[in-house]
Amino acid sequence: MRHGLDQYGPARTDATAQLLLLIARDVLSDQQTSIMHALSEQVTDWQEFVSLCLRNAGLPFAYKHMSAILREKLEPAVFSGFKARALRQTMVAMKLSAAMSQFHRDCLEPISADYFFMKGPALGMQYYRDAALRTSCDVDVLVGQSDFSKVARLALEKGYRFLFQTEEGDFATKSQDLDFLIRHAECISAFNADGIHFEIHRHIEKTTPIFPTGEILSASQAVKFGRVTIRTMPTAWHFVYITYHHSRHFWSRLHWIADLHALMSHQTFDRNAVLALAGRIGLLPTVQAAMEFADLTDKAEIWPDALGVTPAGIFLDAALRGLPGDHAFEIESWDAMFLFDFGDEWQFDKKKKYLFWAQSAWRRLQPNEHQYQQQPRKRSLEWLYTLENIGTLGGNLLKRIGFQS
Repeated sequence: MRHGLDQYGPARTDATAQLLLLIARDVLSDQQTSIMHALSEQVTDWQEFVSLCLRNAGLPFAYKHMSAILREKLEPAVFSGFKARALRQTMVAMKLSAAMSQFHRDCLEPISADYFFMKGPALGMQYYRDAALRTSCDVDVLVGQSDFSKVARLALEKGYRFLFQTEEGDFATKSQDLDFLIRHAECISAFNADGIHFEIHRHIEKTTPIFPTGEILSASQAVKFGRVTIRTMPTAWHFVYITYHHSRHFWSRLHWIADLHALMSHQTFDRNAVLALAGRIGLLPTVQAAMEFADLTDKAEIWPDALGVTPAGIFLDAALRGLPGDHAFEIESWDAMFLFDFGDEWQFDKKKKYLFWAQSAWRRLQPNEHQYQQQPRKRSLEWLYTLENIGTLGGNLLKRIGFQS
């Protein structure tokens, strides 16, 4: 089951790489702590180690588990800088959690919206024993279709700004632009007055409808954080979702690996329930591989037999190639993805292939903000976007048929 990455050379498996994957968890066992100390004696470049932690969301884990080691290995000034950056990331995590609670009070609670938070600070607060370890760059919230427009307009009233031109960083100000985003955007990027980024999702996934959103909304669970009670994805669904999402990004951040450990060690985690849900929606191979990948992260002695060969080893290979934190490997892998959702077709039930394709095609027919940005049209003419999408989809299908023949 090799995945065609030999052209890039072997993945990095030295002591630094082993150590980074080992500490990417909120708690270390006694055995893992012993392995950490043994590996630390083999690291030859501690400046590089800190740099990789900084670029790959690993600083809080390194500071928690390795503070004493790094104090000894690094120059005092370098250690002070490392400590300051680690604490700064921890403060950002806390700030995001507070902003999540405020968004709930501002935009969800007043209208009793149907919603749940997912990933990021919600996952950290619910499953990590030390929530501040789970760094994030934004807050993700999914809102039910019947409440999406109401929540979005309430956010505008409360002073949240909606990003319109992503690359230019421009915000929507015209009523027509805002109206289009609220009615058609798959995900609205909103910012509060402090610059905290929120992603208000209409769907769980970006491209291909896979998850039963209505069912998950109905099963969402209330979780109390301080004085605020918010709703999150149920544990089993949350685990299936993060394996889909994180593998879609080729495990290119250390906290995504830590998410696996946090959920799998939580008291509400039920392996059989997770596998049953995954099998129901066609993601059983991905979820099984993610569980096995998590078990591999502290067993470097068996990496040679699995790396790039078994499904779990393919995930391990991707994580190791992503350690530089520059997204280079992820970008190089985009062209080979199936429907921009899966790194390879082994990740899902083959019986679902054409259903996934059809569902993805149907969603791609809908008007989208990229079309609108290139050529804004009045609401009465938005049907032209659908015609354009039909033409594009048909052209792509003909190219695919021609290529296969």
